[in-house]
Amino acid sequence: MIENIYSDNFRSIFYSYLLSQKNISNMKKLAILFILSLGIISCQQTKTAYVNNTKIMEGFEKLEKTEEQFTQEEEALKAKMDAMVAESGYQDLVKEYQSKQGQMPKAEEEELYNKIMQIQQRLGQQQQMNNQQFQQRKNAERDSLVTLVKDFIKDYGKNNGYTYIYGANESGNILYGKEDLDITEEVTKALNEKYSVKEESSDESAEAEPKNDSVQ
Repeated sequence: MIENIYSDNFRSIFYSYLLSQKNISNMKKLAILFILSLGIISCQQTKTAYVNNTKIMEGFEKLEKTEEQFTQEEEALKAKMDAMVAESGYQDLVKEYQSKQGQMPKAEEEELYNKIMQIQQRLGQQQQMNNQQFQQRKNAERDSLVTLVKDFIKDYGKNNGYTYIYGANESGNILYGKEDLDITEEVTKALNEKYSVKEESSDESAEAEPKNDSVQ
């Protein structure tokens, strides 16, 4: 009788232990499945890529056109400055001073020298002011285009479901990235399509073309 009681108790305890172990095992399985499902969902939701900032700016046609315009403006400013120097008679006065130096009265020599220095100072100030204004406009325009590109990439990322778009540049923010994650080319293409230089050129040509309002 006593043996039967012990046997029954042992059997019930053993079954309870097995049942608890089974429940723990099931809970572990559920926990693992839950973690795996979170990982899968996270992978599905995270879409990353990177772009080469330098290549995008180099391939941005609007920036290239702007640089060409500033090159033309710089050449025009130089030509204008050369014309001012010619009109001032500076070179002729310098030649005169060099040829007559030591041969004219001292007062006359000093007067000619001071005149040359005044013209030189005036021309130098004018050139410095032109250069500063030109550089300020150039830097402001370039900064504006850089901001435009950054905003475009942000919108491109949002519209195409990207979680992150990283920027690779010469400072080495990205040391390595898979080539299939490099979207530099497609972003540059989309950028040039949105800010088409051809459309701007045609619009400028239409504005510059004189209207033919002939009266019949």
